[in-house]
Amino acid sequence: MTTPVTTGGRATATADVAVVGAGVIGLATAERLAARGHSVIVVDDRGVAGGVTGASGGLVRALDPASAGVDASSADTDADSSAASEWAAEGLGRYLRRGGHGRWPAVREHGSLTLFAADAAGRAAAGAERVRAAGHPAEVLGAREIAAAFPGLAPPEGLIGVHEPHAGWLPARAVAEAMLRDADTVTVLRARALEITTARSRVTGVRTTDGFVAAGAVLLAAGVGSTALARTAGVELPLRTRSVSFCVFAPRVPVPGVLPAVLDTTTGGWLRRWDDGSAVLAGVPSRECDVPPVITQGVPDTEAKRVRKVARYRCPALGDADVVGGVTAFDALAPEGEGAVTVWPEPRGLVTAVGWNGGGFKKAPAVGRYAAERIEEVIA
Repeated sequence: MTTPVTTGGRATATADVAVVGAGVIGLATAERLAARGHSVIVVDDRGVAGGVTGASGGLVRALDPASAGVDASSADTDADSSAASEWAAEGLGRYLRRGGHGRWPAVREHGSLTLFAADAAGRAAAGAERVRAAGHPAEVLGAREIAAAFPGLAPPEGLIGVHEPHAGWLPARAVAEAMLRDADTVTVLRARALEITTARSRVTGVRTTDGFVAAGAVLLAAGVGSTALARTAGVELPLRTRSVSFCVFAPRVPVPGVLPAVLDTTTGGWLRRWDDGSAVLAGVPSRECDVPPVITQGVPDTEAKRVRKVARYRCPALGDADVVGGVTAFDALAPEGEGAVTVWPEPRGLVTAVGWNGGGFKKAPAVGRYAAERIEEVIA
């Protein structure tokens, strides 16, 4: 079983790999490393899913709008970025299989609907084709077809949707906990990482508030918290925070029919059922950046109005719905594109997996697999 550990601030713990960050990316990597026989210590003072993962909407789908319509065979696309364009599809497959042992929470297969503007019809069609090529069903729907299939939605004429019937959402915190249970040899250190230690241009471990963790490789997967730690090893990670608010709406008249998990690429807004009841969870990214990296329960009235203003145009029942809950949180934003797994040439042994711009959950199983493979190359 998973072993909590304390060093008592004195003794030294040793592992093949130290993972800083007990969010979904760090735990997915730890689980894959453990499955390959490596000893792993996960360091996080907030505990499992105590950061952004715990506040995630948990949407999962095979379509990655960022790569929809991008030709993976292009000469300008290297092998790593081509593989990354399929991470969402790989992630959905693993979520549907409920992990390697069938013990992860089941996907709430309410379907996923990704909305595109009329002038992005080519991207939508290419994206649906990529989803099908990856082994997941998908269809392109026009605005009238969307309204007929999902009477709770009101897409304007010209809007196009890619519908994935076997996608949907997952309870993010429960998934993270299930990943940790599968990684039954992983050690968890509830402490704050202070410094990446090095010797002769090679990583030697992590200094924490509860002692030193010796490791041949270190994965930084702590979101914006990775920036200060990377700097202790001479590496700059230009991450920023971006404000995000999620609201739980209780419609006065229940949303009719099936409500899929919706991502609207024209606004960045998204929504899904809250649990399995009649409430709806909705969020809209903010343009406000460099906010404090804190997560609080509740949403200010001004933010609730902003989210409602966007969400009601896609789901009219939210126009007069009561706000019964919510979270004010943040994304770890990579200013130049989405995040990546990076193996740093110096110090040898440092790997980072950060900057997912709010889209890390759906890709986490694939990112974890890929990061584990890169880490194995480092420690080989």
